[in-house]
Amino acid sequence: MSIVFNGLSAYRENGALELVTDLCATVSRIDTGLLTSIPVSTIDQEGVITMTETSIIDPSTPRTFADVIELIQKMDDLSKSRRRDLISALRSMAKFFDLRPEEVPANTYWLGQRLRQFHPKQAGISDKYFANVKSAVLAALKLAGTNNKQTAWQPPMNEAFKGLYNRVPDQSDGFKLSRLFRWCSHQNLSPDQLNDAVIERFEAMTLNETFHKNPAKVVRNAVLTWNRMRDLVEGWPEIILYRAPSRVHWTFALDLFPESFQREVKAWCDRLAMSDIFDEDAPVRANRPTTIEHRRFQIRMMASAIVRMGTPIDEITSLSDLVSIENFQSGIQFMMNRRDGKITEAMFGLATGIKSIARYHVKVDDDHLERLKRLCSKIDQQADRNRKKNKDRLAQFDDPRNLYRLMALPARLMKKAQKPGPKPRSSALLIQSAVVIETLLFCPMRIGNLANLDIDQHLRWIGSGRNQRLFITIPGDQVKNDTPLYYELTGASADIMRHYIDEARPCLSDTPSTALFPKLDGTPKNPADLSNQIKRQILAETGLTVNAHLFRSLASKIHNLVSAGDAATISHVLGDRIETILKSYAQFEQKSALETYQLSVNTVRGRGQEAV
Repeated sequence: MSIVFNGLSAYRENGALELVTDLCATVSRIDTGLLTSIPVSTIDQEGVITMTETSIIDPSTPRTFADVIELIQKMDDLSKSRRRDLISALRSMAKFFDLRPEEVPANTYWLGQRLRQFHPKQAGISDKYFANVKSAVLAALKLAGTNNKQTAWQPPMNEAFKGLYNRVPDQSDGFKLSRLFRWCSHQNLSPDQLNDAVIERFEAMTLNETFHKNPAKVVRNAVLTWNRMRDLVEGWPEIILYRAPSRVHWTFALDLFPESFQREVKAWCDRLAMSDIFDEDAPVRANRPTTIEHRRFQIRMMASAIVRMGTPIDEITSLSDLVSIENFQSGIQFMMNRRDGKITEAMFGLATGIKSIARYHVKVDDDHLERLKRLCSKIDQQADRNRKKNKDRLAQFDDPRNLYRLMALPARLMKKAQKPGPKPRSSALLIQSAVVIETLLFCPMRIGNLANLDIDQHLRWIGSGRNQRLFITIPGDQVKNDTPLYYELTGASADIMRHYIDEARPCLSDTPSTALFPKLDGTPKNPADLSNQIKRQILAETGLTVNAHLFRSLASKIHNLVSAGDAATISHVLGDRIETILKSYAQFEQKSALETYQLSVNTVRGRGQEAV
């Protein structure tokens, strides 16, 4: 016999039928009104229902916001004002994503994924208005009986891919293939048409779906799972798929090169660590371990690039093979080819490192060294020092409202921490984030120096009360470029720091410590952890993506808004050479120069109108 309940059909054999509502929960929370039938093949003695994959979705189920709007317009049992509010909310939500209602899937899973990348501040709306719109949209979707299953908004699988999907033995593997199979079905492809070109098109589509947390991983998992199913599932298509990794490891390990080359690399790195001022062969100052490892990797990069350009690896027997003009040019050319002819700042750093080897280790003649210097100068002039990610993040602050939101955030976090509600440690972390952001705004040091600030070693207070001033001094041997740093905090900035040290900091460590930003065990926080902490806080409060290092570039942008052309000040503030600052400062100078020029055009135009 069968029982029909809200469009669900169920069957039983020789026993009492469990409540049909239990079945509804089994169907992944799909609204019971959405299915015309769910065929059930068997019900065992324990009442476990086995269903086939042939459930039919009601074609009248709304698939887009436009369908939902049309349905709500026909709901006479709703008041006119309620219908108006729900429809307005649906249209507003579509506008948040710069889409039309007919382009937005009527699916809460899709909506949830997209809203994770959305922040009301960046849309110019209040938190309350956004909450009201979101609430009304969810109510509208519920009233319309939308299908909110995770894959409902994706294209359905055709019969050929569905047949493969149903033969996948593990559900988690099926999930990894689902998106690929649905997309291929939408492209009118069959399993025997899958190839590397199709995978490239699928990856391009997936990467465009910005709301997916890790789109590259979706493609990688699909390819690996497809290939693995060839050995697990009988009759699986004999097609091996390949996806080019996003990051190709093109360098060779040093132990693959001749031993004589490895010995010279070790000798050079040992020299970089020397600190004997009376040794004429020693550098002016010893390099830090991290710098030495970086120099070792640069050697490995240049050697690998030369090999990739056709030189047999067993012919790289000494460091002199890296500094010959022919090999030097060949290695740089390989790296340029990988960047489509673009020269980066990293290439300039590598070139100067190899030039140092030519001068101090190989000791080439003057003519040879001069040619290497000229090549390095050309690379220096053409190097792009503004990375795309850095440019994109700085572009957020072309909107002055975003700059204000960031600069006002420390005070906002302090106020939020003092409200009733947050636990003592949560409140202390809010204050700590406020202090880090405030310090980076006024003292844009590197995050490594900030995270390792010590109250006894680096901080010195002068004065009392509102006249209290904080001096931050960091010796040169603790700074990346050996330039000592001197900063001062006064006024509200000093008050925030004082409050943090006296009230909040004791809640963050169980062990006596002098670290300004301690972990529970009293040791200083890892710089990456501190940077991620404020990155999350800034994103949650403002919708902006800002890591700790961006504050150094932002310092130039802020100062240029007030004192265009004053690169010397930023050079002192950041502790960088004026030559370095001038190169990175140029992007802001150009914008200010253009604005100044356009102001001149408008001024002259105005004078002309007066004369006429």
